[in-house]
This record gives sequence, structure tokens and C-alpha cells, in this order.
Amino acid sequence: MCRVSPTGFRDDSGIRLFMVFLSLVALGVAKPAPARSLLLDGALVGGSTVVAVGERGAIISSSDSGVSWKSLPSPTKETLTGVSFADDQVGWVVGHGGTVLATTGGGQTWTRQLLTESVDTSFLDVLALDARTAIAIGAFGTTRLTRDGGQTWAAPTPVDQEPHLNRIVQDLRGALWIAGEAGTLLTSSDRGESWSPAETVGYEGSLYGLLPLPEGGLLVHGLRGHLFLREKQRGSWQASQVEQPVMLAALCRLRTEVILMAGAARWFFISHDQGRSFSRLPLPVTSAVAELLEMPDSGILALGEAGAIRLEIPTSSPPGSSAR
Repeated sequence: MCRVSPTGFRDDSGIRLFMVFLSLVALGVAKPAPARSLLLDGALVGGSTVVAVGERGAIISSSDSGVSWKSLPSPTKETLTGVSFADDQVGWVVGHGGTVLATTGGGQTWTRQLLTESVDTSFLDVLALDARTAIAIGAFGTTRLTRDGGQTWAAPTPVDQEPHLNRIVQDLRGALWIAGEAGTLLTSSDRGESWSPAETVGYEGSLYGLLPLPEGGLLVHGLRGHLFLREKQRGSWQASQVEQPVMLAALCRLRTEVILMAGAARWFFISHDQGRSFSRLPLPVTSAVAELLEMPDSGILALGEAGAIRLEIPTSSPPGSSAR
């Protein structure tokens, strides 16, 4: 979940930029519907409610698993890149310009939590651990930790270098993980107070996300089709193969234990063997995807360049499948 813009690129200095389609506004084109603008992340908030965030401070909500949407008031016009909820009331959103927003109303109202940040700071992801504890990460090794519901934020430094930190997750045994550029993979066993380098996956390019698996396993994904699997907590990393060398932007483990993966080049892949292998899954999506969410009704919500798209995924193993 980085939750990277599906149209993201890098300039000569290596800074991740996000393409925001301001030309539409400049040309006087009508504002897109709430669920049809660029969306970069989303989260389930109890029941069938979803909150999604994206360009120009967009915050939208659906109470019917993504079938219909409404726009919510937002206190910022900055691009929002990450959202996470601790429970059905308390959550955080982060984004560009050092933006941190908070809700105690289930995501229907948001307030700015001011940090002493430079406007050049870009947060790329956030993880809410409980109603008082959250961790925000971003460009140039930026990390911020609150343990008082956002009244104050500490600034631990997980690494000596300053790689962009793209994604933070908690595995099924409680450990925290961060994936970033230059093969950065960090872990914390004390809820974000301190971080240490994890065993390298053997790849020095950008890592964009992590997917927790049973028994402490993890899938890590990044540029050019690079995908690495650790099947158990103390297992070694193994490369997992995909059909095309595309940027792998999002992974989602469904309740059926099938794993769905989206690539930035409009490619989808599916695994029936806990991530050991993936095959291409043809889907009628013609735009890049930044995040995947499974809805309570088993539908899949794809968030990205075209906004929010609901998909129905065939999750049974195909005839003759070699799933293990």
C-alpha cells in the first residue's frame, strides 16, 4: 500500500512525483464525479463503508461497498496518498505538503493535525495501530510516530540513509515492516519506536509494497515485475515469477486465500498457491491501479487513475492449475 500514483515518475534527482491532472481544470473541463478522479488509497471502516483519498485533497466515501460514492469536505488541496483506520471511528490520512489529517467520526469529517513540517515533505503511507498510535512514512526517510492520538508526533530515524519509504504494514504476528527504494526493507518489533534492516531480498531497485501472509510470511513487490516471497517467519526470500516485467503496484489477499495483484501497466495477476506463482488475469480495466480492496460482499475495489472501479474476480483455480 507505495501507494504510488499509477502515473508516477521520477525526475533526474530521483524524487517521486505524482501526476495530477491539473490540465483538466486549466482547460475548464467539468470536475469529474467523486469516484472518477485519481485515487491513491482506500480503507474499509466497519461494515460496508469505504473511505478513499487522492488528488487535490479528495476524500470520498461509500456506504455500499463502492457501488455509490459521495464527496466529503477536505481541509486541504494537497494530493493525499495514504489512509488507515484504527477502528470504525478513528483514522488518519497523509499526503504531500506535510499533510496529516485525522478523524474521530468514522471518516465523515476530517481535521488537520499540524506538524512542524516543511511544505516540501511528502508522506506516502500511514498505519494506524490503535486509536492513539499511528506511524506516517514518506520521502527521504521521513517517519513520524504519535502515541497520543496525534497531539504530538515523534521523529525516529529508521535508517542512516534517506531512501523514500513507500509502504508500511503490520504482519499477522504483530511485527511492523517498511518497504522503500534502493531495496530498503525495515522491521520493528516495538511498534515503531525503533527500526532495523531486515534480511535483504537481493534487489536494489524500488520496493513498493508488502503483503502479510500466514505464519509470518511476506510478499514484497516492486519495479519491473520484481516479487519476493518469504513463506514463514524465519524463512529465506525466494523470487516469485510474473509474466511481464511491469511495476507491481498493489497486492490483495482475498478471504478465499487467492492473491490478486495489479500492475501499473493495466496488468492483473492471480495466485492460487499463496504467492509462489502468478498467472495473468484478463480484466476489463483500461487504466492504471494504485490499490486493491476486498469488499464485504466479495467484490474487489480497484482504486487508481480512473477513480474507483468495482470488479468481480473468478477466484477458483482454473482447470489443470498447478496451484500448490
